[in-house]
Amino acid sequence: MTPAAKMHREPIMEERQDDTEFRNQGVDLFLHGMERIAEMQKQWIDVASQHNAETVEFFKKASSKVPGLPRLPVLDLASGAMKGYADTQKATIDFAVEQGRVWSNSLKDRAATVRKSTESTTNVAKETMERSFQVQKKALEHTAAQTKALVDATRRQFGITGSQADALAETFERSVDTVVDAQKELLDLVTH
Repeated sequence: MTPAAKMHREPIMEERQDDTEFRNQGVDLFLHGMERIAEMQKQWIDVASQHNAETVEFFKKASSKVPGLPRLPVLDLASGAMKGYADTQKATIDFAVEQGRVWSNSLKDRAATVRKSTESTTNVAKETMERSFQVQKKALEHTAAQTKALVDATRRQFGITGSQADALAETFERSVDTVVDAQKELLDLVTH
């Protein structure tokens, strides 16, 4: 792989990391917005509860000033029910925000897990490729050694030392060595 190709390959991982950071910032922004809205809703519930309490107090005072109007216990029941309803609404809002946090964290964790998994997979693939290349280099070295042994055995067996056949055998051996060296250099370039 040429240095230019490697140069174009590396920024992709940086872009993915930037994407993860961008995604996490987006998740944080969404969660922060959700928390703000929840706080506003709870404030409105507090305002409504306060208004309800004031209304109940007004009717209690009004009922005491009207002759013949018995005290209305239903007002106390209504006040308690409204307070219970307000507390339930606030708890529901808090639950929704907490679930938003859980999902947000799971999205962040998933992204981190995916990134870690991708890095791990990339490392395993790289190690596997390097081991494969080491095996290929050994096979190439073995091929070169076998070629040399074959040429040497041919020279001895047929007595071609110094002949034209010897020059051809030597050329064949050098050609194999050249191909083996070129293949090993190519493997080195790919792994680095």
